[in-house]
Amino acid sequence: MGCGEFLVKYILFIANLVFALAGLGLLGIGIAVQLQISAITNLITDSSFQVAPISSMVVGGIVFVVAFFGCCGAIRESNCMLVTYSIFMLVLMVLKLTLAVLIFVKLDDVVQEIPRWLNEVFNRDPIGFHEIERTFQCCGPAGPVSYLNLKLPDTCCASPPCNIVSSDNFSGCNGILQDFFNTFGLVIGVVAIVVVAIELVAVVFGLCLANHVRNKSRRARY
Repeated sequence: MGCGEFLVKYILFIANLVFALAGLGLLGIGIAVQLQISAITNLITDSSFQVAPISSMVVGGIVFVVAFFGCCGAIRESNCMLVTYSIFMLVLMVLKLTLAVLIFVKLDDVVQEIPRWLNEVFNRDPIGFHEIERTFQCCGPAGPVSYLNLKLPDTCCASPPCNIVSSDNFSGCNGILQDFFNTFGLVIGVVAIVVVAIELVAVVFGLCLANHVRNKSRRARY
């Protein structure tokens, strides 16, 4: 094995270990966001805010499987596995770029809709809204003033009983949820773009190694 082949082989192997971890990272972020928003999924009929976490989980899981496939192909020096890996990587790159673009393009629209969704839930199901307050540690859509009452539900402050003049009242759910979706949406988008940039290098290395393995196999027959 030449020095160049050795380097390509193990750089590709190490890169795929990184991809596997990145895939698990995307999967973990998606699960964390989905668990966090589970309190509002049954209350808000519009599911636009679930696109990013669900897509992140799906893409993250696929990336992990394909990266594992790439590790095996690099170690075994299998031309078939390496070519298949490169093709899957190219498809995943397109999917992740699409996910990142959708997040960056649609995120502001989704975030701007959050106050409308929360006001609808607050007016329709005040009891159900308490679960959102408990999960995100917030109070009413716009803060304690949303209740138009001196007495507030226990979910509105850190130390019940709560009232309108309590010093530990939580702020409004509108701002807190908007910040939450902005932060995690950007994290998912940035991670997806970084992974795509590294994957492009891995695809080149994978095709180079596959070509070398194929040439070596041909030379061995003569």
